[in-house]
Amino acid sequence: MYTLGIDLHKKSSVWVLIDEHRTELWKETVPCHPEYISIAVKKIPVSPKEVQVALEPVAGWRWVSKQLEEAGMNVHIAHPRKIYLIAQSTKKNDEEDSRTLANLLHSGFFPEAHRSSEEIYQLRLLLRERNFIVRQRTSVKNQLHGIATTQGLHLIKSANPLHKRGKEGIMAGNNFVLKELHHLEEDLGERIVPFDKKLQEEVLKYPIASILRTIPGVGIVTALTVISEVDDFTRFKSGKHLTSFAGLVPRQRSSGDVVRYGAITHAGSAPLRTTLVETAMRIRESNAPELFAFVKRLTPICGAKKARVALARKLLAIMWKMVTSSTTYNPKLLFSSCTTKVSDLDTASGA
Repeated sequence: MYTLGIDLHKKSSVWVLIDEHRTELWKETVPCHPEYISIAVKKIPVSPKEVQVALEPVAGWRWVSKQLEEAGMNVHIAHPRKIYLIAQSTKKNDEEDSRTLANLLHSGFFPEAHRSSEEIYQLRLLLRERNFIVRQRTSVKNQLHGIATTQGLHLIKSANPLHKRGKEGIMAGNNFVLKELHHLEEDLGERIVPFDKKLQEEVLKYPIASILRTIPGVGIVTALTVISEVDDFTRFKSGKHLTSFAGLVPRQRSSGDVVRYGAITHAGSAPLRTTLVETAMRIRESNAPELFAFVKRLTPICGAKKARVALARKLLAIMWKMVTSSTTYNPKLLFSSCTTKVSDLDTASGA
């Protein structure tokens, strides 16, 4: 079996092929274009079916890996946070990086990343682009409110951009900037509508979504975001492993009998953390008394912000329990199995 290490960049890539004795057989600098990738595959001095490929998940890795797999190669994607040898190498160049990737895969020390399906990837892309437009609209709303405040318009309902009458007043007035910002906000709102319609179609494809939506505060967008970012819940041994993957656990430094906790690790998916924290912020005593009581108990100990992050962590652990056991939300059964230590929250920061 032969191993091919590829150091991939936006415009070009460096390929290094080694044999079972780690002897370099072939190397080439290949432009990142489908035509040149095909030419390079034909130049490899061995059969593509005998080649294992080590590839980092940088820009364009999906289409490159797909093309290599169609040629008969077996592609392995590196875990970006665990490729220490490349990051810490004293001799840093593209050829050495490719050789290191090949050697790691050959020796069995290659940290392989989970590869989501094309369907999950497209869902993730859909949700992230929707979130981008929502953030843009929020930014425009804040700009509108800021300008209105500087001019004292926020004190007048007929001119306050946050009220319906205020928006009508803006359009009837002669403030050019406020008018244009109002038009922009409306345009962005209209662009969100087709995304929401598409998500309503997508949610029917995932039975897990109906389970997650039984949790108070979890709607279509939240459920699909969790599904697209986590993908396969069963690849995690426990809810604790999943919360660690999401970067919602605090950093830990231990020496002897002294254990110190720091800010949350922020590892993994930022959209997943943000969605969970926003869900935690929507929890109210009226719709989720058990979850609300959890936050209320922790707030005097570690502050409101950290308590929300703790609830976000608990929500994700509960989601893992629900999905892996195919059960709907039942706080009495789930809370006992998804515990959170107060010591873990002492210095944890927000997401």
